[in-house]
Amino acid sequence: MSSKKNYYKKKQQPPGTLIYTGNQTDEIQKLILTTYNKDKIIQKEINSIDEFVKEENLGIKWLDVIGLANVHSIEEIGQRLRIHKLILEDILNTRQRAKLEEYDDSLFLVIKKLYLLEDIEIDAKQISIIIKEDMVITFQEYGEDAFKSIKKRLKEGAYVRALGSDDLTYALVDYIVDGYFDIMETLSEEIDKAENELMDDPGKEILNRIYSLKRQIVFFRNTVWPVRDIANTLSRGEVKLIDQKTSYYFRDIYDHSIQVIELIETYRDTISGMMDIYLSSISSKTNEVMKILTIFSTIFIPLTFLAGVYGMNFIYFPELKWRYGYLGFWIVSIIITAAMIKYLKSKKWM
Repeated sequence: MSSKKNYYKKKQQPPGTLIYTGNQTDEIQKLILTTYNKDKIIQKEINSIDEFVKEENLGIKWLDVIGLANVHSIEEIGQRLRIHKLILEDILNTRQRAKLEEYDDSLFLVIKKLYLLEDIEIDAKQISIIIKEDMVITFQEYGEDAFKSIKKRLKEGAYVRALGSDDLTYALVDYIVDGYFDIMETLSEEIDKAENELMDDPGKEILNRIYSLKRQIVFFRNTVWPVRDIANTLSRGEVKLIDQKTSYYFRDIYDHSIQVIELIETYRDTISGMMDIYLSSISSKTNEVMKILTIFSTIFIPLTFLAGVYGMNFIYFPELKWRYGYLGFWIVSIIITAAMIKYLKSKKWM
C-alpha cells in the first residue's frame, strides 16, 4: 500500500491508531543498542526489545530503531518501554512537522533530517526522539543510519559518555541542524549557476531550473521553521528533563536555526528576483521582435498604398500609359522608404 493511501486510511481511524504512513520498503527493521558510562560502552545490534530491556544499564541507554514499516514491532516497543499511544501514532505518521511535546515521564521530539539527492531534490526523513530519565529512544524511517557519527563519537570520547540523556539529545539535534548548512551551501552554488546562465541565455530550460529551486527552498523553509521554536523552548530551561547547563547549548542550535532561516529568506528573495529578470528578458525580447515588425509595417504601409492604387482595374487611369510610369513608381517608393527610415532614426526608434 502506498504512503498516500495509508495517509487517507489513517484519517478514518480514532486517535492512537497505529498506521505507518511512510514509504513501504523491503528493509528489515534494525534495533541498535548503546549503553554507556564514562568508563565503558556497549554497542550492538539486537533482535528484539526484550534484549534491550534485559541489558544492564551502564548509565545511559540508547535504543535506535531504524525502519518503521513493522508496526507490530513499534507497538511492542511502546508497550515494553511504556510509551504513550499518541507518541507511537506520531512516530508512525511520517508527515508530522517538527514539534516538541512534554509528557509526565518523557519528552517527545520530532525533527526532519534532510538529504540532498543528485538532481538537487531535497528528501526528508523523519527522526523521532523520546527522552526519559537515563534513556533515549530514537526512531528513523529507513535507509542509512543517520547517527553513525554520533555513535562513533560516543565510542571514542569518554568525556561525552560522562554526560546525561539530555546531552545525548542535544548531540543528536545539533548533528541534524548542522546538516542543514551543507544543503544550503549546495543550493547557494546552484542558485549562483542558474543566475549566471539566466543572464547569458534566459531560455525555457533555465526557467524550469528556477522553478525547481524555488520548490526546494519553500520545502526547506517549511521544514526548518518549526525547528527554531523547538530550540527556543529547549534553550529556556523550562523543560524538566533538560538540565539547565544543557539548555545553554540549545541556544547554539537556536542561533543556527535562525541563521538557516535567514539564508533561506535571502535565497527565496534571490529566486524571486531571478523570476523577475527572466520575465523582463522575455518581455524585452518580445518588444524587440515587435519593434522590428512595426518598423517593417510602417515602411511598407505607403508602398502598399501605392501598389493598391495602381493595381485598380480602371480603363481611364492617369499615368497608366506613361512610358516611364514603372520607373517612376520605384523612384517614388525608394524616396518614401528612405524618408521613413530617416524619420524613424530621428525619433530613435531604429
